[in-house]
Amino acid sequence: MNRYEITQQLPVRNFTALRTETPEGRAYSLRKNAEGEETGFTLSGLLTRFDSVNENDQRWQSTAYDEGLQHYFEKNNLFVPLDLQHERDIRSLAGRLESLEKTEEGILIEAYVPRGVYYYNLIKTLLDNHILQGFSNYGYVTRGHITDDVLHVESFQLISASLVDVPADTAARFIRNGTALKGFPAPENENIPFDRELSVFWY
Repeated sequence: MNRYEITQQLPVRNFTALRTETPEGRAYSLRKNAEGEETGFTLSGLLTRFDSVNENDQRWQSTAYDEGLQHYFEKNNLFVPLDLQHERDIRSLAGRLESLEKTEEGILIEAYVPRGVYYYNLIKTLLDNHILQGFSNYGYVTRGHITDDVLHVESFQLISASLVDVPADTAARFIRNGTALKGFPAPENENIPFDRELSVFWY
């Protein structure tokens, strides 16, 4: 068994598939205001599975996200951005993560796409026609090792989540539904003001 330690930041883009849960068979749920006008939509699914090797030959520890999320998103009370196909330009900004929950299976997220973003109607069309099929994380592995050609991710700095067309983790699909953190340890500085239920803090 060969083991190689990761000695520098390693860029990662890891894809997971969507789950469909609405009665209409859509991967998303419309959000409306008091007047019944459409204001956006939400969709949910796994961002990363734990303790299983994905199609990119990666195995993620359940604590891999903790340090990176606390260090940046949580301490600065910021939302995790959602983009399209990992494009980091203004037109491809699609929304934000409203919650990010650590479960036994992996990292479960709920994303919000507000009406008015540049590709709003295109994103709905691509979802309706099963062209956009999953979420993907984007960031850097800051600590890990490689054993038998599998990258074991011990610590990860998340930068954004993306809506993507080709998922690597076909067992995790979209489900309907600052980012609310659930199941993560509290940051070291407990004096930082934030609302765990309303903000997307780490990432």
